[in-house]
Amino acid sequence: MTWPGRGTAGDRFPVPRARSDAISIEIGRLISIEIAEVPGAPTAGAECGREPQWIADLVLEEEVGAPAGGYVGAVRTSTTDHRFLVDGSVSVLCGAVVGAASLTTVRDADPVVAAAVIAILVGLTGCLAVRRIRPTGAFVVGSALMLVLVALPNLGEQGVPPILLPFSLIHPVLLYAVVAYTERSALPVACGLLGAGISVVRGVIGFPFDPLGTAGVLATAAFGSVLAAWALGRYQRIRVAYVRSLEERAAQAELLREQQVREATAAERRLIAREIHDVAAHSLAVVLAQADTARLVFDRDPEKAREMIGTAVEVGRQAMGELRSMLGVLRTGDEPGPADGDLTELVETFRRAGAAVELVSSGTEREIDTAQRHAVYRIVQESVTNALKHVGPEVTCRVVLDWAADRLTVTVSDDGPGTSADPAAGGGFGIAGMAERMRQIGGDFEVRSAPGGGTEVRAGFGLPGAPR
Repeated sequence: MTWPGRGTAGDRFPVPRARSDAISIEIGRLISIEIAEVPGAPTAGAECGREPQWIADLVLEEEVGAPAGGYVGAVRTSTTDHRFLVDGSVSVLCGAVVGAASLTTVRDADPVVAAAVIAILVGLTGCLAVRRIRPTGAFVVGSALMLVLVALPNLGEQGVPPILLPFSLIHPVLLYAVVAYTERSALPVACGLLGAGISVVRGVIGFPFDPLGTAGVLATAAFGSVLAAWALGRYQRIRVAYVRSLEERAAQAELLREQQVREATAAERRLIAREIHDVAAHSLAVVLAQADTARLVFDRDPEKAREMIGTAVEVGRQAMGELRSMLGVLRTGDEPGPADGDLTELVETFRRAGAAVELVSSGTEREIDTAQRHAVYRIVQESVTNALKHVGPEVTCRVVLDWAADRLTVTVSDDGPGTSADPAAGGGFGIAGMAERMRQIGGDFEVRSAPGGGTEVRAGFGLPGAPR
């Protein structure tokens, strides 16, 4: 009979999935685990409306006393689900088989001895039924029954010792169970070896003729069955422990996946917040500055007012285009922002808004990657926008790009009144967003401000090929 979930190294056990985003884990070169959402898998929170549980795709039946927690094989055999019923049925069948073979010898024995043998047979069969539920108790009771069996007189005309009856083979099975399903192994094995020795002595006494030959056969059978039961039980315990370790790894993989999903979601939200803040704040600052100035000069210089309103409309359209572009690239997972990061065009936009912005570049310009170029663009944009918002259109800003051999430093300063408070301590997203951008590209960021000394934003990062 082929049991579901058993296979050799390299076998894979498919699980029907309701979704495709499964995790595959390779453990060494022998075992592969997949974690997938299995429809209909029982969960502790199913009645509470929780999501279906993620379980491991490695299928091995559980053979320990307590059921394994939430992470179990996707295919479960009836042996695992109805352990007591199956064990009871198997015990009755085994008891009937070995009992039938034993009763042919018992029928000619003394009625009292025969009744005792039958009672011991029934007791051992009951111990066999509960060997996985109560392995220690079953072994203790079974060992006591075997001692009583050893003490009984020989059976029948041939004088067969009761310890040699076929149902005595039930005791090694009880020893296997206590080794496999509990932490105790040394004491049960010692008891088993002691019982094997007693059985050999009792068998030799029961067969006084050819004692050496009888002792050799009995010793081989008795001690061999004890050692075999111990070895198989030990192997089973190691195997179950290994399966449990795989289940724990599957559980850890699920937790790791959930954490990664949460972190990715948070990072995406921060990215969207930064981009919307940069585009909206910059554009609104320029539009408001143009509209406010146009309102002031409308009566005395209508032509100038129309020009400023036109600039505001142009900036608004540009912002709308940037927002559409940003939403488009967010769907593809690319870094949103201006394609070329042209600082000259950005500075001209501010100048058309009435701000005095100077762009200075020193040193030899180097090629930088898209993320770095985008960060520089957004830092200049945000810094000048902040100056326009907090000081007004009359502010004068100076943007300096210092190209050193191994580093680019961007400095944006204004001649505003400054502040004694820490500019980074505010509740806005602008400064925090600039600092986050520089952190992502491995750079540094600093804001300085003092009363009467204006505000200075300084950011820098290593250039490609330079040691960091």
